[in-house]
Amino acid sequence: MDPATLTAIYAVLATLGLVATDTYYNANTMYLDTTVAEAVAEEGYTPYVIDGIFIAEVKKITKTPSLVAAPTIQSSKTKPVSAALAQAAGLESALGAIHSLMGIIPPKMVTSVIVEDETKRVQVVQNGPDGRVAEYVVADEMKLKLILTGYDPKSGYFDIEVKGHTEEDDFDHMIRDAAFAAVLKLDPYLATLYDLNYRAVNDKDLTPAKELIEDQLDKIPSVVGHSHRALTENLRGILALLERDQVVAREYFLKAQASNPRQPIGFLNCAFLDVHEDRFEEAIRNVEKVVYPTYWPMTSNPVLLSSAYVIKGVAETETEKFKAAEASFQKAAALNPQSSEVFVYWARMLRKLGRPAEAERKMFQARQNSEFFENYPEMALLYFWLTEEGTQPFDRRTSQAEAL
Repeated sequence: MDPATLTAIYAVLATLGLVATDTYYNANTMYLDTTVAEAVAEEGYTPYVIDGIFIAEVKKITKTPSLVAAPTIQSSKTKPVSAALAQAAGLESALGAIHSLMGIIPPKMVTSVIVEDETKRVQVVQNGPDGRVAEYVVADEMKLKLILTGYDPKSGYFDIEVKGHTEEDDFDHMIRDAAFAAVLKLDPYLATLYDLNYRAVNDKDLTPAKELIEDQLDKIPSVVGHSHRALTENLRGILALLERDQVVAREYFLKAQASNPRQPIGFLNCAFLDVHEDRFEEAIRNVEKVVYPTYWPMTSNPVLLSSAYVIKGVAETETEKFKAAEASFQKAAALNPQSSEVFVYWARMLRKLGRPAEAERKMFQARQNSEFFENYPEMALLYFWLTEEGTQPFDRRTSQAEAL
């Protein structure tokens, strides 16, 4: 098969829509090729091993529960249909030329592990105390660095250098750092979300997460409608809640609203704070900006909408609009029947009404749904328990059992 034949086949595939499908399914996939220095491979870190560690770490980062889409990074061993066919025919260069003509540059990354400074192994041979020959290794060190080079349609061409933290640093650690650096380059928001959540869950210092978020905000243009900036500002507000600084949290939730008025999360997180601070009517107004308009880009997300109705129901409970509150909780449960928090807050309302038997049934449903319990770091209601008492500090949710 010659390049002209491949071009003809590709043209037919394009006519049938298969090329577009191939491109669509791989638009957010970063194909990874790995090369390693010989001395590194001798230690067991073959390209296959490094690929495995790298991709496993990327998958962990990209699986952080999020209300926005995440990129997919996988090994180059899994190729698009067109690339696999071209490789089988030995015509990858022809395919590349066709992609260029069509304006398609597939995302790709190359990982290179380089020995920056190697201290050669020195063996000293001498007679041992028992008369036998003994060999001693007196030096065997390698200072390594990992270089990521590649192309992404959003980021353009890039290169990233990752070094070990110390001379004794675990090589696996350096590969994991490289994976985080790759996601930070390809999707900075997702990387910051993962870093914040990781530190919060493991009770680690939040300062590096704050610095990372603020560094990203410095790089993002301050223009209205910038979804990435709005989400990052919202995340800075969540970090402030983790630090129990409600003033700063509100400041950033309001900034998120201003950066992208069509992004609901800033409004809902402000509403969450409103309830906590006994500003119930303002909370309802903020929620209604989200649940009523049909043009919101994220109102198709049932988890987000369900959370909106939960906040509304809690605010209505506190203002003794019990009929409206029950309707809000019913709507929330219909949108997300696997939710457990809906039934927790619904039960609290029923207890206030003096209906303990019904409240216990709602709590039973919350226990049944606890297997689906999940935190979403972007959404205050799904990351903290709402105390409804402004004087009480926020507690990050760690399990459903806390509220049962």
